Amino acid sequence: MATVTRPVPRRERLRQTTIEEIKKAAHKQLTEHGAAGLSLRAVAREMGMTPSAIYRYFDSRAALIHVLAQDAYSSLADVLEAAFDAAPTDDHMVRWLLVARSHRRWAMLNPTEYTLIFGPQPDDLTDPSTAVLDELERSVAVLLRCMAEAIEAGVFDPSGLEAELSPNLRRQFEAWDCDDSGLGPVADAACMLVWTQLHGLLALDLFGHLPEPLRGSGELFDQQMIGALVRVGCQIPVDFAEVIDRADRVAAGIGEGVFELGTGAAPPGAGAAPPGAGRAAPRFLPPA
Repeated sequence: MATVTRPVPRRERLRQTTIEEIKKAAHKQLTEHGAAGLSLRAVAREMGMTPSAIYRYFDSRAALIHVLAQDAYSSLADVLEAAFDAAPTDDHMVRWLLVARSHRRWAMLNPTEYTLIFGPQPDDLTDPSTAVLDELERSVAVLLRCMAEAIEAGVFDPSGLEAELSPNLRRQFEAWDCDDSGLGPVADAACMLVWTQLHGLLALDLFGHLPEPLRGSGELFDQQMIGALVRVGCQIPVDFAEVIDRADRVAAGIGEGVFELGTGAAPPGAGAAPPGAGRAAPRFLPPA
């Protein structure tokens, strides 16, 4: 028996359209002034609404910030999951590199969103909603899957990090446990090392803090991402150039809609500090 889809009532369609317009105006405010400069009054003025009218859609600035953060995490999670699913399952080094590249590409194309969720945390997000946390955990889960499956396949053995964990640090990782990932404190420590390497380099590049010759360098990014895996206990011989070549060939076969192609230039505008919370997202062009 066919499922009957009921049409969305006109009132609800208009409400959703207005919400999307509010979010678009708020994104512009974030880009120009950062999270600290975002206000419902300014968004209402941008839309030609009265300040009181906007409260029918968002009852506070915090509510609007939460929705924007949820959308940002959701967008990132979609990109990472697509990269993970498209990457080869039998080449864990290449799969990680392609997932990491997709994260970099998303950050460079969406600096406003990246700044909102990975930059200085707005007070409004110190107690994130369940919806925000769900999307955050969905994005982090991709890294955990990369690590867990590589450990299971014998490609990584992070046990070498055991001696680096003081009893107190071990207890801290046990308390965190990557949202009940089941990996254990040593593997969790490996995930944290890789995660901080990824975001540290992304932030330095996106906000213009790398030395001029290295800004926007895809080659530096690839070297750092492969090096992070070697650091956490890669059990197979690693030829950096060969891993990068394999990743490039996989990416070329799938297309730049999923992966960032090549290891040369970053998308236009990468490596310059965004004004306020970010800059308008540049159009992505694959390197020549």
